[in-house]
Amino acid sequence: MNKQSLFFTCLVAVVATALMIMAIQFLAKKLKVKSETEDKINTSYAIWSASIFITFFMLLKVALEQTENAIEVIIYSQTIENTFLEVMQRIAIFTGFTFFFTFLSWYVVNAIFKFSMGNRVDSYEIEKNNIGYFILKGIVLVLLVFSLISIFEHLLRWFAPVVETPFYH
Repeated sequence: MNKQSLFFTCLVAVVATALMIMAIQFLAKKLKVKSETEDKINTSYAIWSASIFITFFMLLKVALEQTENAIEVIIYSQTIENTFLEVMQRIAIFTGFTFFFTFLSWYVVNAIFKFSMGNRVDSYEIEKNNIGYFILKGIVLVLLVFSLISIFEHLLRWFAPVVETPFYH
């Protein structure tokens, strides 16, 4: 492990977490899920946001492993000219796919629940403090991501840098 790759990996984790917090706040405002007037956080809202965070961190763990490996390969490569640009490209790709898969899995679970339980609106369910609904939804979301995490890892490996080993006689 290289100190540079560890530094960039930690930096990516902090920035990605901050971006995810902002994305969840944006999504909550868009869906009118979180009440702006209440002082305390509703339990259903906490479960809703925690399930998204858990799936995000499950995917981010895989992306950070791939990021660290990619940074080490790029740093020690003799054929790559602009190392910083290559590292930033890999970080953007891996983090972008993490966000994409997090929200894609969230939309898939919403579609599954709409198909199986009818047209339930999350904002109404949070107002009614329907904890069981959001626990079930969170469990399905986490298990869906858990079952697809190996596919996600293989997808990220497609974007890993290629190591070219020269063979001389």
